[in-house]
Amino acid sequence: MVDYGGGGRALSGAYRGAKFGRRTIVQRSWFKDLLYRSVLMALMVEHPDVEDQRIREAAERMCRILSQTPVPMEAEGFFARVAQWFRNKFTRGVRYPEYRGPSRDSFQARLLRWAYSAASTMRGLEALEYAHFSGGGDPAREFAKRFQWATARVLHDTTGPRSSAQNFVRDEMLRDIEIGVTEAQQQQRIHNRNVALKSIGGGVAGATLSTLGLHSDWQEAVGLTLAGSGAGALMEGLSGTYRVTQNMLAVRRRALAWLLSLAGVLLEWPRLNLPERDVDEDWREYLLRSLDSIVREDVNTLRVILGEMGAEEQLAKLLDAAERVKDDDLYRVITEMETALQFRVREFPFTVRELLYLASGLSPKAGGHSYPEIDPGQRPPQLPPGPDELE
Repeated sequence: MVDYGGGGRALSGAYRGAKFGRRTIVQRSWFKDLLYRSVLMALMVEHPDVEDQRIREAAERMCRILSQTPVPMEAEGFFARVAQWFRNKFTRGVRYPEYRGPSRDSFQARLLRWAYSAASTMRGLEALEYAHFSGGGDPAREFAKRFQWATARVLHDTTGPRSSAQNFVRDEMLRDIEIGVTEAQQQQRIHNRNVALKSIGGGVAGATLSTLGLHSDWQEAVGLTLAGSGAGALMEGLSGTYRVTQNMLAVRRRALAWLLSLAGVLLEWPRLNLPERDVDEDWREYLLRSLDSIVREDVNTLRVILGEMGAEEQLAKLLDAAERVKDDDLYRVITEMETALQFRVREFPFTVRELLYLASGLSPKAGGHSYPEIDPGQRPPQLPPGPDELE
């Protein structure tokens, strides 16, 4: 007797696998083409009509250097690193800054720093010199600016991709950078994810959430499937009953603003010996590292800092706001923060991590979205001709 059900499942699985494989191949070719064309355009910006073999060789060199240069301000942690490795080796095939979800806010900054880090190395400067790149007193910085501009040009060029499939990937990428998913959609995903993890098992779920921290791409990193545990059905059942309102998002943004102010206080607090950095760009990671460092050294210091900030009163106001908008998830997290503040200060960093994870798709900026300036606008100004180019 033929098992049509088993055969159908096998065919369905084979189809999904083939579809994923084809999309991966197209995506890999697109990212390699995007990187190469952006570098080539950045090197040719002074002479757009010239594309000789020397410039093409320099562009290939610079692409290899970029693929070996770590992207600044990338998320850290075990799952985040596995996700980065998976993207670099499989789904994209090249190293490239993450641009989805919360990474949208800092995509342009990380793209610029990444290009500058690669171009400022000895090999990078040699590649620029080989291409006769005139960058003034700091050719690496000039190249990074032009690379950022060229990336925007390539992303907006609908005629550039070699196929309609690549053009579809380009369009999706541009939409993720400029618009992305709405904050309500992102919070819905996070809520369903938390419910699913808790349905697997309390202890395992707690450990997993603690390890994941505020990284949102863990499913891609480890390929975790929820179908076998029955959590998928639970998520589908709850997706229609849980809705994140604009009032809830506004209160969560207020909670993020308070954490951002805490990061600023830690940055300026005397005698902490914390590394100086731009808090506005990677303040979440900075805040978690700083709190962990303070707790390891002297937990009383954290108690003094929170006391001088008036943290207890501020958390009470956040708790009232969460209750008014009926945000049960935020109410629970703020309650745990109050408990840690009053009785177990050593556990305060864990509650901060949970709050950051709860609002991981939320921008602290007002308005609901942050729009990276990906529009290339006018061409960058031409550099003055060198002495040998003057008539």
